[in-house]
Amino acid sequence: MEWVDATAAVRSCLEAGVGEFVLCGGARDAELIAAISALPAPARRWSFPEERCAAFFALGRARQTGRPVAVVTTSGTAVAELLPAAIEAWHQRLPLLLVTADRPASHRGKGTPQAIEQPGIFGTYAESDFGSWRGDRPLHLNVCLDEPSRERLEASVAAVRGLEVTAGRPAAHEGAV
Repeated sequence: MEWVDATAAVRSCLEAGVGEFVLCGGARDAELIAAISALPAPARRWSFPEERCAAFFALGRARQTGRPVAVVTTSGTAVAELLPAAIEAWHQRLPLLLVTADRPASHRGKGTPQAIEQPGIFGTYAESDFGSWRGDRPLHLNVCLDEPSRERLEASVAAVRGLEVTAGRPAAHEGAV
């Protein structure tokens, strides 16, 4: 399942019980990070400059808290750095959400820099169907986003202000395709 709306992806993470986000900043995931940064308490945010370390930190937080933790990355090969932690989370049956920003699907297969086939990159080690996810294994949410603009960033921030950070399951998955 791919997402085309950063706000809807963040909202669904919250509804799935995510209370902690581990962020790896980049150009493509700026809209996701802006939305997550605007979340009210008790949402926790951790920032890492490197994806592999971030993923293992998120794995440790999921193990310690027993709740889903999301690690958020930019597009391209940064996504591949999450695979080792996804494998560990799969075997330990831990709820690790791998939220990856991606270029629009129309960029795939055209030689666009940093455009790799992100959907399915984790193979059997991460589920991709949010609707049937049981919360006991990794889940990959691939969010296809255009280049961030000031207007899009501001809209994402405004859309998440006032959201409650609580556990639960989403009834509908707005923004999924």
